[in-house]
Formats: sequence, C-alpha cells, structure tokens
Amino acid sequence: MASQTLQFKDGYAKVGWWKKQWPWWTAGLLTATAEIINYLFLPLGHPKHKFIGVTSGMARMLASFETTLFGGSLIATKPDYQPSIQWVIIGALVAAMVLAWREGEFRAWAKYPKGLLVSTALGAFLFAWGTRVAGGCTLHHLLGGFAAFNLKSIVVMLFATVGALIGFVLLRNLRLSPYFKSQETKWYVKQAYDRGWGDGLTYSEKPDKSWLRIVLYAFMVLLGLVILYNALAGNSYAVKMGWAESLEKTKMYGAMLVSKNLANIGMLVLVGALLGASVAKTGFGTECGLINPELGREVEKGETQAARRWRIPFSLRTIFASYQPFAALSLHIFLVGLVMLIGFVGFNIMEGHHWATEAFGSTYAATNGLEFHHTGVSIREMTSWPMDIFGGILLGMGTILMIGCEFRNYGRTGLLYITGLLIWPFFYLGYLPYTLARDFWDNLMGSYPYTSTTFVPALIAPGSKTLQALIYLIYLGFWGYMFVWAMRRGAKNVGVKPTELLRLNSEGMYIARLRKLEREGKLEELDRLEREIWDVAAKDEPTGTIRRTPTGAAAD
Repeated sequence: MASQTLQFKDGYAKVGWWKKQWPWWTAGLLTATAEIINYLFLPLGHPKHKFIGVTSGMARMLASFETTLFGGSLIATKPDYQPSIQWVIIGALVAAMVLAWREGEFRAWAKYPKGLLVSTALGAFLFAWGTRVAGGCTLHHLLGGFAAFNLKSIVVMLFATVGALIGFVLLRNLRLSPYFKSQETKWYVKQAYDRGWGDGLTYSEKPDKSWLRIVLYAFMVLLGLVILYNALAGNSYAVKMGWAESLEKTKMYGAMLVSKNLANIGMLVLVGALLGASVAKTGFGTECGLINPELGREVEKGETQAARRWRIPFSLRTIFASYQPFAALSLHIFLVGLVMLIGFVGFNIMEGHHWATEAFGSTYAATNGLEFHHTGVSIREMTSWPMDIFGGILLGMGTILMIGCEFRNYGRTGLLYITGLLIWPFFYLGYLPYTLARDFWDNLMGSYPYTSTTFVPALIAPGSKTLQALIYLIYLGFWGYMFVWAMRRGAKNVGVKPTELLRLNSEGMYIARLRKLEREGKLEELDRLEREIWDVAAKDEPTGTIRRTPTGAAAD
C-alpha cells in the first residue's frame, strides 16, 4: 500500500546533512540569527538597530537596472528610491543556489500549469504594491515587527492573514491549490506521480526548457551583469536628478565594492545567506507560518474534509498538521524579541524604524539617554489605518498567489523554480502604482498620526519602563510557549514524539504520518482522496508529459 510505495530512496536516510532537507525549527534559528545580526551590528560601527527590510532595496536595485540600461526610471521618482544594490537579496539567492548544488537538486524540473504562472505574476504584482502601501513586506512586519511588539505590524499582518485566506480560496476555486507546497524533492514527487497522487502533479523527468524560462534566465543574467557593473562603476543617476552632489553622496556609493564598504557588504550578504538557507533547506516562508494555525485546525478536523475543502495534497496537509511553519515562526519571534528586550532594558536601545519618535522618548519612555535613530517624519510614523488594512490584504493575497512570500521567492529563484524567476519583472510592475503617484499615496498614508507610538507596551503603560519591560517579557513568553505547543501538537498529529519531530524534515514527516495513517487503517481513504485531488487539478499542463488517471494507471 501507500506506506510501501512512498519510502525514502536508497540510502537517503544515511546521506549527509548537506544532501537533504533540514528540520523546520532550523529555519526559525537561521532567520532569527539573520535578524539579530542585522539588529546588533548593521551598519558596522553605527548600527541602526532596525529589523530587516528588503523591498525598498529591491526597488532601488530595479531602479539601477532601469537607469543603467535606459537612462531613466519609473521607480526612482523620489530621492529615497534612487539606484542602489540590495546585498541581502543577492546573499539569499546565491546561498540557495549553492545549497541546491550541494544537495544535487535544482528545481528546474518542477512543472506548473499556465494558470499557476498567471497566478504567480498577479501575486508578485499585488505583493509588491502591498509592500509600498503597508510600509514593508511580510519579512519586515512578521519576522521583525512581531518580535518588536509593533502595533503597525500587528495590524498589517492581521489583515495579511485575511488576504492570504482569500488568496487560498482563489487558488482552490481555480483548481490550483494542489500546486501550493512548501517545497518539492524529486524522489517524493516521483513516487506520488507514479501512484497518481496530487503531490505528483509537479513532476517532470527533464528540466523545463520552455521559452518563458529561457527569457527569464536571460533577464536574470542581464540583471546580474548590471548589478556587477553598478557595484564596480557606480550609478550617478541621483546626481543627474539633483538628489546628490556627487557619486560619493549617493545611496549607490554605499553599496559599491569600494574598500570601506566591503565589511558591511559582507555582513549584508551573510544576513541574506541565512535567509536563503532557511528557504532552500526547509521551504519556510512567512506565508506558511501565517496561515498554519487556521489550516492546521482544518486538517485536524479530518483528512477528508481538509482534502476536499481546500484541495491541498498530502504533503501540505502534513506540513500544516505538524504546525512546523508556526513553530519556526514562534521560535524566531521569541529569540529576536529576547535580544530586543535586552537592548531595551539593559542599554536603553529602541528599535528606531517603527517604535519610537523623540516625542515618544520624552512622553512614554521617560528615560534620559534613550538611543534613537530617527530620520524624520515618514509614513512609518504617520500612516493611516485604511492603508495598513489595504496593504495587508494585498500582501496576504500576493504571498499565496505567488506560492510564497518575498524572501521565500528569492530563495526559490536560487533553486531555479520558474515561479521564483517569474516574480522579478512583476515585482517591478507592482512598484509602479506607488512610484508613479507618490504624492497621492503618501498623502493617503500620512494623512494623520497613526498613534503616539507603535510599541504596544508603551501604549499600555506609558511612562513606566519597568511595566513596559514586564509586558514585553510576558508577550515573548507567549511566543516561547507557542513554540513548545506547536512541537507537541504537531508531533501528536504526525505520530511521533516531540523530540523525534526535532530531527524530522518534511519528507521524514510524510513517512511518519503515512505510518500513523496505516496503523489507523486509513490508507485506502488517503489513496482515494489524493487521486481525487489529481483529477480536479488544473488540466492545462505542459504538453508532452505523461498524465496519470485517478486509478494510478499511466495515460498519454
């Protein structure tokens, strides 16, 4: 039966650490390490104590691409979006590529129907637009803002969850939800394909050589060459526009490979590499952690209900039932928040990107010498609830429709998923509604004060740093408990002990849960459900592939 069919390939259990996927908690540890490095050290010598943000850097990098090739820009319409290089993204992409090479498996073989590619393009457009309206991506708000107990981030991500569920409903109704998975490994997908299971829908024997992939490869090579040229020669577009007096005073100069910048660039690449590794070796993304509690409960209600209601394959149902994306997210928030708490209590350091203004320091913190990194009034301190709600919904829908959040897709680019390659041109298009009408959107977002501070403990206990620290500690204790809860609940659902779950990657959990279902006598039901999912999935697959009928027999 199924448990005999879906086994580890020969020697898989014995291969080295680099040759297989990693347990999910390692993603939380890697992303937390990246966030802590960014918070404590960057830029070197003058740390701003900010959490990671990549989308503005992506916009500036695309602006450098435009201005180098065409001499003008639809993105660099204001001084803050002048050309530069986002080395965190480069680090994530390169790390994922190196790890895929070490693992011996790029994902260029994974095939998707045309409808899913359209969905990816639309999702990238909506997501990029949402990052501008919401003042940051899901990486920024969920992995940074939640750790900082940031009110704005909580509002944005609350509505991002709503948007994500809307996006999942859209994928389901378009018969594309079977293609939403954390990560494919070919040995598992092939076995599912041979059996006619929904997880086998992405299987193909040979790498995709479609014209679209070739065009996207060419685009990425050209982008890489432009980045390298800008890193060595610079980009003086900001001087041309009157935003800087000389190249040395542009944002680009700080991102160039000049001797004084090498240490900072290296640290930024390291931060990106840690993020990219978390994606490449686990499939982690903020979107999975975001909707895990809701869809995890759906799976717990029953295999049949979850499979038929959401049309998600066995692998994704197992990931949701394991609560490992939520566990990784909880671990990240706990670790990063703990470092921020120590900074607040022991060193009077506040995270300056969202938390604090000078008015907050005197009115709420009541602490002399509180360290600020204030760069002036901006939409991060003056923004409107409607824009955060709108932006959050766009972020949530986008992250589901493009099969992953922004930083997950940078990792998927390095893994050579065609969806990871496709996001880049559509991110560019997604920035344009904002960059081409900056004054309109900035007026909407900065129409009135958001709140006196976005640091929730300061809103609850103004003027008392002791109470603020205690509230913050309780909040972090909640996330620490959530990690333990997710490990215990997930282990029960998978059919292993919590200590065993710490050692299992996604594929190990598939096998463990299959054995659990076998003991419960539910394998025949599982076979039927998986073939149903295959049968109702999108039919416009690439020509020339072998399809499987619902009974598992080969068909042309």
